[in-house]
Amino acid sequence: MKISTTEVIRIAYVSALRGSGQSIGSGVIYEEKAPYSNIMKLIVVLPFFVLSFSYFFAVFGNYFGFEKAPDQAQFALFLAVSIYALAMWSFFSMKFKITDNGVEAVMPPFKFSIPFSEIKEIKTIENIPWYVGWGVRLWGRRLAFISMRKSAVEIEKKSGFFKRSVFTTQNPAEFVKIVRENLE
Repeated sequence: MKISTTEVIRIAYVSALRGSGQSIGSGVIYEEKAPYSNIMKLIVVLPFFVLSFSYFFAVFGNYFGFEKAPDQAQFALFLAVSIYALAMWSFFSMKFKITDNGVEAVMPPFKFSIPFSEIKEIKTIENIPWYVGWGVRLWGRRLAFISMRKSAVEIEKKSGFFKRSVFTTQNPAEFVKIVRENLE
């Protein structure tokens, strides 16, 4: 059995899509990473450095004249640094896509898709209140992917538990315009 080069490339493409979580046959029309303010970056990254610094001195403190931390404390700090690093990576990997099938919001390991057929209304909303928080949030019956306090995109669905979804895109007006062009 002989396989052509085109067939090998197609098999590799399909395999890569399966591993990436992107559905086969859904072309990406528009994709952007979530925006983050410098203050937000500082708020998220500073505790990571404090935890990492604490872990470093718990393990290597005896070389600098400090008493070595017990193994349980070292393990607890290592676990805290690892979990925080994973959460930080997830938060800074947030992105929004418009595909052939609909709109997607991704914040690993979470992915939320809204098919074009389910979109009832799409609009921009003004600043998101501070009490909503950052990351993937439940805001009443809304599912919100929030990276900073600014204008955002709100999509109202025809059905489902989360009737509304909020995405903090870089340019909400442009995002809404592209979605409306693909709804027609």
